[in-house]
Amino acid sequence: MIMQFLLAFIIVVLAQGVIYGMLALRGLAFSCRMAHSRVFEGEQNELTEIIENKKLLPLLWMKVETRFSDTILFTKNDNTQVIADVFHRSVLTVPPQCRIKRVYKFVCTKRGYYPLGSATVTTGDLLGLTNKTLSYVPEKGLHVYPVPLKITALNLPSRSFLGDVIVKRFFLPDPFMPAGIRDYVPGDPQSSINWKASAKTSKLVVQKCDYTADSKLLVFFNIDYSAESWDNTGPVKSNSLEYAVQMLATVLDISINSGQQTALYTNSVSARDGREISVPPANGIMQREELFAAMAEIRFLRTRSFHTVLKDAAGEKYGFDILIMTRYMTKEIRTEMDLLRQAGNKVEALLIPDLSPKHLAVEGGDIDG
Repeated sequence: MIMQFLLAFIIVVLAQGVIYGMLALRGLAFSCRMAHSRVFEGEQNELTEIIENKKLLPLLWMKVETRFSDTILFTKNDNTQVIADVFHRSVLTVPPQCRIKRVYKFVCTKRGYYPLGSATVTTGDLLGLTNKTLSYVPEKGLHVYPVPLKITALNLPSRSFLGDVIVKRFFLPDPFMPAGIRDYVPGDPQSSINWKASAKTSKLVVQKCDYTADSKLLVFFNIDYSAESWDNTGPVKSNSLEYAVQMLATVLDISINSGQQTALYTNSVSARDGREISVPPANGIMQREELFAAMAEIRFLRTRSFHTVLKDAAGEKYGFDILIMTRYMTKEIRTEMDLLRQAGNKVEALLIPDLSPKHLAVEGGDIDG
């Protein structure tokens, strides 16, 4: 009798193992999506998992593991564990012909771009003799935007052209709004030369004009902590550079909200696709999204030295307002700034402090310089 019972038990165990091995993944569907693919640092988001078992066979146990960054903090849940702040893990039972929807709340604690790791769904028979795995790869990653600082934190002098934006004064020279004359510099169009004034002063001068609201601001952002080293790692450096990104977010937010065309150029590697980050000039809501997405993707790993980025720009940029954002100045950077000015651009440099805005300095003086 005992032998018969054992034989029957073995047959049942083997049979259920074979059945689950053949059918466990049949009719099983898993999807995972976020409520928002773009949020600001510190904002709450939601992750929704949908599990469907479309067959008559129940899944007695299922383990779901999804990889996340350790900067994403999940709220506590009875059947959920976060292992080493990396894996979001849960175990559940799925009845036959059942659809389960689970929603988890989490907070994005740090700026960045986060490709969501593939989710792994594991299920099998009751005794674990047969395990089957289903993988799911999300289509989109998560952009966490930097939070702009208060305008006062920039401590901009009133004579800077960015300061003019804050007080709703814009940059494009308007020929119907004359505002004096200045010396001719190489790159000035001949149409701007005031020939009558040039004859009186015995030197070439051009007509200065006041400004209207259709300018283009090009922001060049240097992600290097210092000129001496390529190494931007370490808590002190990363904290200072994160503060620099917040300053950058403030500048771009001011500019795009003023309605002007705004561009961003960096020497930073993109966390999303490894390219050098650049956003050509445009305006409007969609441009604001593009700029903030680019700032989310900034890694403190440079593609090339900053002065080479400016050097490439000097040959093709004319008639723009250019803001150089950097933690330090070198002879090479100053040389490229001068060349940009000589090409007919208005150029200023905003020096980025470590963390405190009280050390903030702006170079460039008169925007006509």
